[in-house]
Amino acid sequence: MRKILVTLVLFNLLSSFTPIFAISKEGEAKKILDKTAAHISKAGGISLSFTATSLVGKTSQGSTSGTMDIMGKKFIMRTPDIQTWFDGKTQWTLQTGDSEVSMSEPSGAELQAINPYAFLEIYKHGFTYKMKKDILSNGKEGYKIYLTADNSKQEIREMFLEIDLRYNPVRVSMRQGKNQWARIVVNTFKTGQKFNAQHFTFPKKQYPNIEIIDLR
Repeated sequence: MRKILVTLVLFNLLSSFTPIFAISKEGEAKKILDKTAAHISKAGGISLSFTATSLVGKTSQGSTSGTMDIMGKKFIMRTPDIQTWFDGKTQWTLQTGDSEVSMSEPSGAELQAINPYAFLEIYKHGFTYKMKKDILSNGKEGYKIYLTADNSKQEIREMFLEIDLRYNPVRVSMRQGKNQWARIVVNTFKTGQKFNAQHFTFPKKQYPNIEIIDLR
């Protein structure tokens, strides 16, 4: 259950991707992604709310809503079922109602499944790009970008991104494995937020009765 909930935070049907994007130039898509990465890196702290869904093929495996605070590689995620803190190295995961929090050092692949902006770290190498300027799922104009992995053994096989004209990602879908998709829709997005380093670590004083299980 925990794996499903974490994976949620990261669909359009694959059959509809290719004809939509076949007319665009790869260099144009890369340029939009570079501008998006630069915009996010300069945005300071980010707070967002999201709706996330995991799918196998066309079938939803579950959906949840929540909030995230992000600063660089650090983040905190909150949903009704789970809270996750990541300080850039160590991750703490607490399920609602549990008497213990797990402490681990996640791999890059695991972080890709949690952080919706992980694509900003991985798109530059090992992917082919296609793009079209179009109306996004939120009804506004923007960019639809489809990425496919050059190597079928890569952890992320495909990505479908929707980015608005201000270079804010509004929808991110990723495929891992044969047919497992994770989709996150960004509902609200605020930049320039101020967070200190402790914001992204497990606040032990707030949970005095919670046992920390160190899985590192």
